[in-house]
Amino acid sequence: MNWGLLGGALIAGFVIALISVSLSIQLANRFDILDYPDSDRKVQIRPIPKLGGLAVGIAFTLTTGIALIVLDIPGELQLASSAIIPAVFAGFVGYLDDRRHLNPYLRLVFQGVTGVLVWWLGSQVDVFGFTWLNAALVVIFVMALINGLNLLDNSDGLAGSTVIVSALGASVIAVISGQELVSVLGFALVGVALGFLRYNWFPARVYLGDSGAYFLGTLLASLLVGLRPTGVSPIVGVALALLLAALPILDTTYVVARRLKVGIHPFTAGRDHLAHRLQDKGRTVAGSVLTLQAGLFVTTAVAIGLAAAQVS
Repeated sequence: MNWGLLGGALIAGFVIALISVSLSIQLANRFDILDYPDSDRKVQIRPIPKLGGLAVGIAFTLTTGIALIVLDIPGELQLASSAIIPAVFAGFVGYLDDRRHLNPYLRLVFQGVTGVLVWWLGSQVDVFGFTWLNAALVVIFVMALINGLNLLDNSDGLAGSTVIVSALGASVIAVISGQELVSVLGFALVGVALGFLRYNWFPARVYLGDSGAYFLGTLLASLLVGLRPTGVSPIVGVALALLLAALPILDTTYVVARRLKVGIHPFTAGRDHLAHRLQDKGRTVAGSVLTLQAGLFVTTAVAIGLAAAQVS
């Protein structure tokens, strides 16, 4: 494993993200592409630029392009494309949602198409004996992470830090199992998310927007689907993916179950997420984010340990 290349991917992603996010803030302020506070959910004290998603997409694509030039691995372009193309498509759908507030059911259709793209371009699993069931599993997982990360984007720094912890765990597992390209893509994603977090940590100076959450959610899903540690059974592979994605899945499950219980439509916006519950109990925004990341760190460590035990 080329540690210099992995470190270079992380640093390049971080630096390019710092530059692109900074430029996106200036662009958003100039053209009034801002998220304005209201009296309900958006409680920031001033309008916040919301072109962070565009900046993140550009940063990751540039970083990956550089990595592909340096790497010489058979099939590298196809594997990278299976992550980037669906992510760009999802980011565009998120942009339309940011601008025009798409119908929730139409959003689900587009998210399903994103999952189909992930599968069709090569990020596949073999858990069941039927191709269509394996494909459905990938599509459902992609949709779950897109929505999960989008729903997690409710407190400054929460979505970005989630991507960092999950992608870092996936990268470590890829290193353990000798998946060089997956590890490079993972470290690049960690670097980009770190660069974004520099501006998104409380108090945030930029927001991801739906475009950024959709883009990162798709990338993270593709990365987790692409993990194939040697000697690991399909069921263990599924367990690894669920452990690495535990926080967005848990938050989504909690919110949907609670809203259905009280008779609220699951697509209704509200301040009823895990981070909001912690804040209602007296935690600061940053404190609630760190508490949730501590939990994700534990499940990620369990995933790494499980993968290491299986590989050895």
